[in-house]
Amino acid sequence: MKENRKICISFIICLIVLFFCFALAVGVGAEKLNIFSVIKSLFASELSDSSATSNFSKIIFLRLRLPRALLVLLTGIMLGGSGAVFQLFFRNPLAEPGIMGISSGATLGAVVASVFGFSAGSFISPVNIVAFLGALAAGGVVTLLAIGKSRRESTVMLLLCGTALGTLYSSISSVVLLTCNRELHSIYTWILGSFNGRGWNELSFLIIPAILSFVLIFRIAPSLDLLSGGEKTAMSLGVEVDKLRIVVLIAGALCVSCAVCAGGTISFVGLIAPHIVRKMLGAKAKVLIPFSMIFGAILLLLADTLARVLIAPSELPAGVITSILGAPFFLSLCLKSKEN
Repeated sequence: MKENRKICISFIICLIVLFFCFALAVGVGAEKLNIFSVIKSLFASELSDSSATSNFSKIIFLRLRLPRALLVLLTGIMLGGSGAVFQLFFRNPLAEPGIMGISSGATLGAVVASVFGFSAGSFISPVNIVAFLGALAAGGVVTLLAIGKSRRESTVMLLLCGTALGTLYSSISSVVLLTCNRELHSIYTWILGSFNGRGWNELSFLIIPAILSFVLIFRIAPSLDLLSGGEKTAMSLGVEVDKLRIVVLIAGALCVSCAVCAGGTISFVGLIAPHIVRKMLGAKAKVLIPFSMIFGAILLLLADTLARVLIAPSELPAGVITSILGAPFFLSLCLKSKEN
């Protein structure tokens, strides 16, 4: 009862913080907006009564800030959730889509599709489809290579193979980009992780696969809890581990490919968010997954807002901010593991 009360209070607080971060993302930028005034003006009976400044603010709000903030919110949720799922399934706090090479695989697929002229504007976008296939293939390859003589060896191989393959995919992406000099700058910025220019089109495409991935993630959450005692124990309790591995791979690849198509390669969000939740509320899947989604959204909203205001009116890629924050965090985890 006491634990449930703590979880409920924490959930309410996290939602309040998330709402504040979302409002900050919408209101802060090169052009500052008064959110309450803009929202109030949206319900004005006659548009002609509004001033030119008010109309300009509404255009910025509806066409630029709001869809971008919603896209960042959705991407943070997907990255945080997928990071929690990978850490639970592999029972390793260092498991994360970027470290496992899945993000780089999705990026390679999206870059190849973009360079060869596939359009990203339609609802069924070939770029997003190829990115998903790249993420799925990368996850499948690293899983096959990680099969060792023991589960401990398998986990180590997972991280090592994932890191090596991620580097390989990134190198191939760089080679592909060299064949397309006209779009080099825009694609390179996108690879670094930027939501600049993203809007309602990307959001409308990603909403359905995002919901599908959330359904898969929450459906396997109870099995992930049973898996914490080991695969033999989970199998004795009725968990089909091989089937679970496939569902985890599909759900994770779907989340990561959507995130890559939304904002490029965003590193470390899926690593940091679950660790924050684990220290605060424990490692049970029913708590870790939803709270990791919330914290992932908070982290990415703050990173994207910071990226827009640091050198305004220009902006930094949000992925640069998350990398600056995440690299020392990852190193501290490695050093802590070494001490233990």
